Amino acid sequence: MEYLQANSGGNDSIANMQLMYEKGLDFGVVYNNTGWARKDWPERIKQVADWCFARGITFFETKSEGMEALVKRKKGWPMPASAMQFCTSELKEKPTLELLDRIDANCELTIVTGRRREESQNRRDLAQHQDESPKHGGRDVWNPLYLHDEAMRDELIKRAGFEVLPHSSMECYPCVCANKTDLGCMAKNDPRIDEIEKIEIEMGFTRNEKPRTMFRPYRVGGGVGVRMAIEWGHGKRGFKAPFVPEAYIFKGDATESDSDIAYDENTKEGREFARQCDGGYCGS
Repeated sequence: MEYLQANSGGNDSIANMQLMYEKGLDFGVVYNNTGWARKDWPERIKQVADWCFARGITFFETKSEGMEALVKRKKGWPMPASAMQFCTSELKEKPTLELLDRIDANCELTIVTGRRREESQNRRDLAQHQDESPKHGGRDVWNPLYLHDEAMRDELIKRAGFEVLPHSSMECYPCVCANKTDLGCMAKNDPRIDEIEKIEIEMGFTRNEKPRTMFRPYRVGGGVGVRMAIEWGHGKRGFKAPFVPEAYIFKGDATESDSDIAYDENTKEGREFARQCDGGYCGS
């Protein structure tokens, strides 16, 4: 095996996998199970694994403590595309590096991702090759789809025998980077909302008396708590949250955490926000 392809099960990952197969390359596929995928996503990953097995391609799946355990240990939710986006490093990067230490101790593998320049502004200058990536243990990274547009990508997906999805990977559902469209696609009675609300309430308040919510209010029309974030996602442009739910009103029980900086929009880290992280671990 010369290459290891990072695969989220999303459109770009499937196209990338097919491209490598058509090129006749010797590669394996790795999926990071975050424990936070949409309910139906494991079936999608089973299709990826079956596709690999049918072609003699080694399929790996990493596991971690999962999002709920992680945010409770960190006493806070990750901050999108910043030094505080610890979900990527803990749920994907660390398990992948542990796998690589076992199967590639001499750092001979090249890591392959499905990133494309067309995806977003922060990937517009994406290079085809990256030498000795620190996020991959000093291994080289190759982005073979970096110049592919959606039409070219979709042709690869169809040749692989997969359906082109109308959304990004659901390996993390919802992702901390979810935007208005993403949140608007979630049904208001989705069981995941109950799960998130329970965690948010259990997490309590920061030293600045702010509730530790998955989505910062200044990003979701002032909505406090996941249900208000979903309402913003479903609302018209300019929607503002009409009230703060009772469970998220400070009543004198605050604790301090290293993660609290991510809840303050007055900090540099709190103001900055990008649609994606660019480590090559998160899918599209």
